[in-house]
Amino acid sequence: MTKSNKTKQNLVKSKWDLVCIHWVDAFDGENGWTELEKYKPCECTVVSVGWLIPNFLKGYITIVSSYMPEEIKDPKTVGMPTHIPDGMIKKIYTIQQPDVLI
Repeated sequence: MTKSNKTKQNLVKSKWDLVCIHWVDAFDGENGWTELEKYKPCECTVVSVGWLIPNFLKGYITIVSSYMPEEIKDPKTVGMPTHIPDGMIKKIYTIQQPDVLI
């Protein structure tokens, strides 16, 4: 790449933590009639990864799967917000997030 073709690039990080959340999902039984004597409910633990938006929705932990690096200082657009009820959270791990090139 010649000097004239270079563009100014910056490395940035989201102001939100990148997290891995283990949580208990709601579940239901089989369709149709269920014989309770034979029915064995089984808790379903889910693992979700995303950027944690603190204090977004009362009673929930909110993560998003995508954001626009150009909006890093003042985010306005996100992809796939997920709201997990606080009481369903088993564990939250913070993941080291990479620098993003803009």
